[in-house]
Amino acid sequence: MKSVYILLTRTNTVPARLIHVITRDDYTHASISLDKDLNYLYSFARRNIRMPLIAGLIHENIYTGIFAKNLDAPCVLYEIKVDDIVYEDIKSGIDYMMRHYDLYRYNFLGLAMNFFGIPYGRKHHFLCSQFVAHILDKYGAISFDKNVNLIKPADFCNLPELNEIYRGRLRYVKLYSIQNDIVEYDMAKVAL
Repeated sequence: MKSVYILLTRTNTVPARLIHVITRDDYTHASISLDKDLNYLYSFARRNIRMPLIAGLIHENIYTGIFAKNLDAPCVLYEIKVDDIVYEDIKSGIDYMMRHYDLYRYNFLGLAMNFFGIPYGRKHHFLCSQFVAHILDKYGAISFDKNVNLIKPADFCNLPELNEIYRGRLRYVKLYSIQNDIVEYDMAKVAL
């Protein structure tokens, strides 16, 4: 079994504040990672830090871009265990999309439709949460009980398949892996 990680955040950007005001959801952005250190996060968001309308598939890093300017943003990190085949399928799917990232755009029209509960999908267009749900659904990690085009970041908080492993400020999210390594080390020491 391997782990896939879902990071939900709510930054202090104008779009995030607007989404929060409208939905009252605690989290307004979703990212997916295949490594516990969160060195490679993938999502759909702005490609230019100053221009939110230039958006699509991106590689995110906690210490650069929008995240670096919002290290005190609230976040929650979930883990889902998947078998090796599902993990490799997810990895291959993301790798394929990243190789062709220029084809992918942010689903601005889908954002408006989502607020009204209308599932709206377009080829190569995703919201951040649609992308994460699409990846998890397509490769068999989770089956959603509603159309993936209606999934919002807050919906991930209610999925029984996800195990919450961190909740707090974004600046400290990477400490969970260090703490886990320390706990594993101490347990191994006790076993001796």
